[in-house]
Amino acid sequence: MSLIHRLQSLEAERDAAREEAERANLAKSKFLAAASHDLRQPLQALFFLSAALARHVGDHNGRDLLSRLDQGLDTMKGLLDGLLEVSRLEAGVVTPVLDTFAASEITDALDSAYAEQATAKGLVWRVEGCEAVLRTDRGLLMQLLRNLVDNALRYTEAGAIRIRCRVDGERLAIEVQDTGIGIPPEHLDRIFEEFHQVGNPERDRLRGLGLGLAIVRRLSQLLDHPVQVRSVQGQGSAFRVLVPLAPARLIPTRAGGVDRRPVIDRPRLAVLVDDDAVVLLGLQTVLTEWGFRVVAADGPDRAMDRLEALDRAPDIVIADYRLREGRVGTEVIRRVRERYGEEIPAMILTGETGIDTLADVSAHGVAVLHKPVTPRQLQAEVDRLLRIKRVDGVAQIAQ
Repeated sequence: MSLIHRLQSLEAERDAAREEAERANLAKSKFLAAASHDLRQPLQALFFLSAALARHVGDHNGRDLLSRLDQGLDTMKGLLDGLLEVSRLEAGVVTPVLDTFAASEITDALDSAYAEQATAKGLVWRVEGCEAVLRTDRGLLMQLLRNLVDNALRYTEAGAIRIRCRVDGERLAIEVQDTGIGIPPEHLDRIFEEFHQVGNPERDRLRGLGLGLAIVRRLSQLLDHPVQVRSVQGQGSAFRVLVPLAPARLIPTRAGGVDRRPVIDRPRLAVLVDDDAVVLLGLQTVLTEWGFRVVAADGPDRAMDRLEALDRAPDIVIADYRLREGRVGTEVIRRVRERYGEEIPAMILTGETGIDTLADVSAHGVAVLHKPVTPRQLQAEVDRLLRIKRVDGVAQIAQ
């Protein structure tokens, strides 16, 4: 065989191998999308139904069993989230969608999501103010930081957890500090490996699979946000994430005074859209127990018909993304905003994690939570969107 023929043969083999790899990646992406949606939906329904059941269980033994059920659901959620997220990042199906936003939006969301959990564990919880404006993927950064906070909570039995920010050149250093068990020096180089855990030789599943920091590493590489760690065994750890600051030309200027929302003297109205009847029922039940009046529907058209019959603007819209007949949740959000005003808060609650989904949600300027979410996580996001602060569990409007 001549040299030219040999080179042509090698090139044909290379092209065939590349095509096979692309087919394998496409198949893996389709599997992950289906697994993510199909596994998250029933688990989400269980979370909401468990929350709805709580007020109907009066005796001590029943409440204890329900608490154990919730603990099992939390563990299942953590394992599912970790396994699917590692797979998605490994498959290369996650693409950052850059946005410009205040760092305080991230720290406020972390404060809302974790303050109660930390104090219930007897820890001091502190979140310092962050005045900087960031340029990054909001959702992926939030996911990275949540994994760090989850890790701090898991390994801190006494003392404090603190989130602080410092400008470091052209980046903002966001640091999660704890007074937990710390990391032995010989483990520092391995803590970001899959399934590696410090202080869990018995592989207690209540302490996770050891995927949280592996996800942090992959997100750090994907976003190009370096993560630094320092730790003293027996005294605690600090994880420092370096996030790019937004260029001055991209920082929006604010016009007018401070946006103040009036105190509402009637039940807030929530529009809920999900084509899974069990999830919709559970969502409707928990929102009703939180004091909302609810318009529930399985699609955009029914939602708009029922809303217009009330002749009242909603206070918030919560929609699944993938609906029947090729419809999507951003459609109902767009129609509500066109009809009642662009300022209507909204979120997408979905099991979809594909690039197209995230890009569409981001283009509509809508918050997104990935199923399954706990009622506590959902309430924290609802409170954030409606600017509600809670003092001793009582909701107050932030002025």
